[in-house]
Amino acid sequence: MTASTRVTQAIRHPWPTFATAFLLAVIGFWPSFFAKLPETPLPHHIHGWSATAWMLLPLIQYALVRSRRRDFHRRLGYASLALAAIVAVSGVYVVWMMAHRNLATFRLASVKFVWLDLTGIALFCVYVAAAITAARRRDLRLHVTALAASAFIPLEAALERLFVNHVPWLTPDFDAALYAALLSLEGACVAIIIWERRSGRVRWPMPVLLGYYLIMHVTMTPLARSEAFQHFSNWFGMIGTAGQ
Repeated sequence: MTASTRVTQAIRHPWPTFATAFLLAVIGFWPSFFAKLPETPLPHHIHGWSATAWMLLPLIQYALVRSRRRDFHRRLGYASLALAAIVAVSGVYVVWMMAHRNLATFRLASVKFVWLDLTGIALFCVYVAAAITAARRRDLRLHVTALAASAFIPLEAALERLFVNHVPWLTPDFDAALYAALLSLEGACVAIIIWERRSGRVRWPMPVLLGYYLIMHVTMTPLARSEAFQHFSNWFGMIGTAGQ
């Protein structure tokens, strides 16, 4: 089997990529979420389960296509817009909770996460819209690549916890784990871009995602240390608390 044939099959049969992302997400969040469900606040339940469902969705959709149930595939695809909205809205709320807690106990890492998570949620919405549009245009490669990119957004948080919980000698805290997760995702983006290039055409979602993570690498620390963004983070954390 030639390299180009393997690349083409990876695009036509993308389930290993989605399955790996889903498995890493479950492993990463197992100690802090899945193993502590009774102790988990409701907003984290909503966001955690919706994000998990979103990462599982491509596997279900792939199975429907392989079994020639394209009617269910199409219906589930449109229904998934509601799931994507829940992921995004609950994600914003969880970021708000973090920013609100940071008002009382300041952590520079939390300010970094406000920047990373809010922009990541916005990019997630862009990828969802791109995946739906590509499906309607029957652009399979763009559809699959946009879905993969959208799955990488929640995977970043899971990788942080995976590094902290399983390789603490390498990443002793969330700040170090954050950069380790970014490096891992950058490597994955590069690998997918190379695969696409060998197949003849690179779609825009992965180069954009790679650029996004590189920008985060460069901007997170100086931005989080800036007085202006700290004021923004505090303002965001105080939304809805006036008069309390």
